[in-house]
Amino acid sequence: MNPLKNALQMIKRWDIIITVLLLVISFIPVSIFSYQQAKVEATTENPEYVAVISSRNEEVKRVTLTGHKGTERLNIPEIECNPNTVELHNEEIRIESSTCPEQICVNTGYISKPGPAIVCLPHQVVITIETVGGGGDMDPLIISS
Repeated sequence: MNPLKNALQMIKRWDIIITVLLLVISFIPVSIFSYQQAKVEATTENPEYVAVISSRNEEVKRVTLTGHKGTERLNIPEIECNPNTVELHNEEIRIESSTCPEQICVNTGYISKPGPAIVCLPHQVVITIETVGGGGDMDPLIISS
C-alpha cells in the first residue's frame, strides 16, 4: 500500500480542527499587543524617542533621537568598550565598535523605535529606546516594550 495514503488515513477530522484552532489561538497575543501599541500611539501626540544608555545597571546617558540630524559619536567614559563606541545617525543609535569577542552588540545594528535593545554582555552595556509622550502639563508617559 502507498505510505502517503496510510498517513492520510491516520489523520482524522478532529485532528485538523484542533490544529487549525491552535494555530488561530497562537496569533491572539500578537493581535492584542498590536492593538495596545496602536492605541498608545494614537493617544500620544508628538512622541519623542529617547535612547537610554546604561552601564552596569546604572543609567549613564539619555539621548533624544527625535529630530537628531547627522552623525555623532558619543564619548562615554563609563563604557569600557571604547570611548567612541556609541554612534548616533539621524534618529538611530548603535554600538559602532566594541572589544567584546562575539560582537553581538555591533551586529545588532541601528535601533530607532522602542522594542529592540542593544546589549553588550561582557561590558554590561544596554541601550534601549523609550517613548516620552508629548503633551502640556501631563507627566511623561514612558513606554518600553
